[in-house]
Amino acid sequence: MKRIIAISLNNFKESVRQRIFIIIIIFGILLLITSFFLFPLSVGEQSKIIRDFGLSIITFLNIVILIITGGTLIYKEIEKRTIYITLSAPVRRNEVIIGKFIGLFLVILINLISMSILHQILIFFTDKKFDPQILISLFPFLFEISIMIALMILFSSFSSYLFSSFMGAIIYLIGHSIESLKEFAEISKSTFLKIISYIFYYLLPNLEIFNIKNEVVYKNLPSLNYFLFSTSYGIAYTIFLLILSIIIFEKREFK
Repeated sequence: MKRIIAISLNNFKESVRQRIFIIIIIFGILLLITSFFLFPLSVGEQSKIIRDFGLSIITFLNIVILIITGGTLIYKEIEKRTIYITLSAPVRRNEVIIGKFIGLFLVILINLISMSILHQILIFFTDKKFDPQILISLFPFLFEISIMIALMILFSSFSSYLFSSFMGAIIYLIGHSIESLKEFAEISKSTFLKIISYIFYYLLPNLEIFNIKNEVVYKNLPSLNYFLFSTSYGIAYTIFLLILSIIIFEKREFK
C-alpha cells in the first residue's frame, strides 16, 4: 500500500507541474468568468445558462486534461527510461498501474473541486445564493472520469502518447453517442454492419449514462436507482479496464 501511495503522489506532482495542465485550468477559469458576463440580457434564464454552461465547461476541460495527461502516464516513463528505475525497486507492476490511476484521479478531482467552487461563486453573484444541489451532477461524472482514466492507462500501457490520446478522444465521443450506434444497428440492412455496431455498443462504455447536467439544472433529479446503477456500472467497468491493463503491462517486456 505504501508503494502505491508513493507512486500516486509522484504521478500527482508530475501532472500538476505540466504546463498544459496550468494553461487549461486558467482557460477554464476565464471561460467560467466569461459565462457570467456573456449572458446579462437573458432575463429569467441567466441563472440556468450560468449553471448549464458552467457545468459543461467544467466537465469538458477536465476530460481534456485527462486525455492529454493520461496519454503520457506510462509512455513517458518508457520513453525517458525511468520505468527501469521504478521496476528495479521492489515494486510490482500492478502497483504501478493502480498508483498511476489514483494519482491522475486525484489531479482531476482537485481540479473539479476548484472549478466547482468558482462555479458556485458565479451562481451566488447571479442568484444571491449558492446552489449546492447543482453538484449532484458531478457525482456520476466522477465515475466517467474513472473509466476514462482506466482507458488511458490501458492504451498507454502498450502504445504511444499520440495513439493513446487519439483513442481516448474517439472513445469519449462514441461513449456519449452510443445510443445512436444502437439505433444504427437496428435500422441497418447490412448484417455485417449490424453485428459490428452491436459489438461496439455492448463493448464500449456508455458514458452518456453519467450525464445528468440537464436534469439537475432543471431540477429533475434522477431516482436513487439511477445513482446505484451508474455507480455500479462505473466501478465495474473501471475495475475491468484496470485488470486488463495490469495483464498487458505484466506481459510487456522492456529492453
